[in-house]
Amino acid sequence: MTEQQKNKEIAISVIVPVHNVDSYLDECLSSLHFQSLESAEFIVIDDGSTDKSGKICDEFASKDSRFKVIHQENKGTLAARKTAFAAARGKWCVCLDGDDKLPFNRVLEIEATLANKYDSDILRFDMDVFGSTPEKIQGYLSFRNQWYGIINTPYEIINAVFSQGTIGWGMADKIYRTSIVKRTLPFVKDTFLICGTDCYQFFLICYFSSTFQSIKTEPLYSYRMGCGISTSPPNVNKINEQSKILLIPSLLRQFLESERQEEKYRSILNKLIQRLLGAAINRASDLPTSDSAAGLDSLFVNPDLQDLVIDSLIQKYWSSPVLLSQKIKGACFLNAKSKKIKTIGIFYHRVYDGGVERVISLQIPQFLEMGFEVVLFTEEINEELEYALPGFIDRVLIPSSFKHGRATELRKYLKHHNVDLFIHHAAYSNNFFFDEIITKSLGIHFCVVNHGISSLSLLDKLSCFANFPFFYHIADALIVLNTMDLKFYSALGIPTFYIANPIPPLPHIAKTNKSNDIKNLVWIARLDQFQKNYAEALDIFRFVCEKVDNVVCHIVGRGQAVDVEYINNYIKTNGLENKIIYEGFTTNLQKFLTTADVQLITSSFESFPMNLIEAKQYGIPVVLYELPYVELIKDQKGIISVPQHSVKEAAEAILELLRNDSKREALSLASKQSLDSFRRKVPSHIRSWKDIIAKLESTEFTPPQFFDPDWNNFWQTLLFFQSENKRNKPEIINLSTYDRKKIERYENCLSFLLIFFPPQTLRYRLIKKAARRIYNFMKKYVTDQ
Repeated sequence: MTEQQKNKEIAISVIVPVHNVDSYLDECLSSLHFQSLESAEFIVIDDGSTDKSGKICDEFASKDSRFKVIHQENKGTLAARKTAFAAARGKWCVCLDGDDKLPFNRVLEIEATLANKYDSDILRFDMDVFGSTPEKIQGYLSFRNQWYGIINTPYEIINAVFSQGTIGWGMADKIYRTSIVKRTLPFVKDTFLICGTDCYQFFLICYFSSTFQSIKTEPLYSYRMGCGISTSPPNVNKINEQSKILLIPSLLRQFLESERQEEKYRSILNKLIQRLLGAAINRASDLPTSDSAAGLDSLFVNPDLQDLVIDSLIQKYWSSPVLLSQKIKGACFLNAKSKKIKTIGIFYHRVYDGGVERVISLQIPQFLEMGFEVVLFTEEINEELEYALPGFIDRVLIPSSFKHGRATELRKYLKHHNVDLFIHHAAYSNNFFFDEIITKSLGIHFCVVNHGISSLSLLDKLSCFANFPFFYHIADALIVLNTMDLKFYSALGIPTFYIANPIPPLPHIAKTNKSNDIKNLVWIARLDQFQKNYAEALDIFRFVCEKVDNVVCHIVGRGQAVDVEYINNYIKTNGLENKIIYEGFTTNLQKFLTTADVQLITSSFESFPMNLIEAKQYGIPVVLYELPYVELIKDQKGIISVPQHSVKEAAEAILELLRNDSKREALSLASKQSLDSFRRKVPSHIRSWKDIIAKLESTEFTPPQFFDPDWNNFWQTLLFFQSENKRNKPEIINLSTYDRKKIERYENCLSFLLIFFPPQTLRYRLIKKAARRIYNFMKKYVTDQ
């Protein structure tokens, strides 16, 4: 280059980073070569190309002195532009990517004229897009946003671009004052970025710019979609590079902190993080399922954003968690850290008045006995109703909804208490799967205890049955309470273990000596009509009371107000106030267990009923509906089973025991012996958990991986029928407030009438017959009219 050429005033510098784009480079550089503006320079950076790109660059430099080619090792677009900007001599500068082009030969002449006319630090012009489908082109133009106007402060420029999205941050459609760009170069970190370069660099340029103007022009840039890393079809290798865009917020935060402006720009930066996260997650989500786990792992490239990545995944997949569970299966970010387990977190949504709560109240002391620290996580506490717990146990209350900060609170307390193992007792809750992801993303082992049975899911919660096995695949261990579910979930390839519920460490307490000949029957359960059938228990007790005078029946349990009202109305309607007593709920069952002659269990489904354990411990004969999967009754000792919903047979079985003292006493002895035999045969709760924890601590632990294609076929068929059922489900009729009020009034009137006309009585039959005649008369009258 001659001295005259060196001193020649340059109107505009064109920055061209090039890396392995030989298929498009000739077209790109030709569009520069034919530019009419002589006072321009084309700074081409060959960024370590391994194809013919470097040779093509040199060929153009040999025939056009405006070209300045610099060859360097591959450092990425950011470093290439940084080198080019440092070498730029023009008053103005623009960017041109090696796979794009200028649309006609007067572009630079027009740009230089416009830049001098408007004299803005940043001037945006119009562009066109080619090389892809109309839909994708429109998507890019929507990001760019067709906006015209002027902004006069750095903060407002940055806010419009990075927070509001009023203007796209792409660098190709803008002219820059070169002196402003050069001010940014000392702050540009030497980070290898292939994607997001424009976002990072343009933020710095905006920070040092006082004026931004967007004007309407003919298209002065032709952007090729579909070949660069940002717009080409996704694959796992490209996603790994694209996800590095999530490093940008930390780079910008460091810059703003050095400028002591982090507080001022914090809200903008947070908005930018959400935008970058959304784009990165969408790209990773577009990968095929076989690559999706690796793609989602790439989202954790920036440790500072780990929690936000998880929260964004939860938000995106809240309504389709099964899809997310399939995508993240096998992802590295869910791997627990290999370390000694010292602190155990236990979760259930409440800590009182139920079978699960009873199990937890027994489980916690056993973990303490094993030497672990225990933290109890819950959504609700009612100290008046809860089972006894050691007073020094830390309790953590977390919100019941993710909309109200559940993720933040759960994460905070898991970290604060240094939890190493989280045991989740709400296996069918809506929050379960996302609790699991949060926990495992922190490197904490996660075990879920399923207190239900798969057959219950088939009847009651088909959607749960269909969905939750997907979620269980991600857990370190699924704990089930019967061997049937052990076989079922293991057959689906889920790491499943059978652990019996803890047996209360209560000494045997002799039965209370009764001074009279009163026989006591007891029913203990949650007032749940679907699973526990308390209405049938009342019918059974009524039948017994009609046959035996010296009997008192005790209903012990808690439920909704409507359930309690039903029981009290039933007792009053049938005149059984002295025969059936609703006792409410108590955590101290000793007074009922020590006086009970027979216990009734009317459950439709159970996995490991705690009331059956206590009945056997106290030697109480039990009459129950057939429960085929309960391990405690497989030996059929100490119990009398009757078919499900067989009210008459259950009542007759109780009557036989009440009338036959020797049979009742033999059954009582067999009941205690059955529990002793069960204890000898089945590993204890402590022993079983010790084994699992030892396996989790082992770096060589491999969960059991049995898989049965026939069972999986059965499950997949259920999924198909479930989806078909949902698709063809009739539309739900929404009742108006007035209609609901009419129904409520009708039910209240009916309840009132039933007090005076009890069902199954002569009065009831007569009033029903009279009502039918009145209705037929009114119907005929209205029709005749």
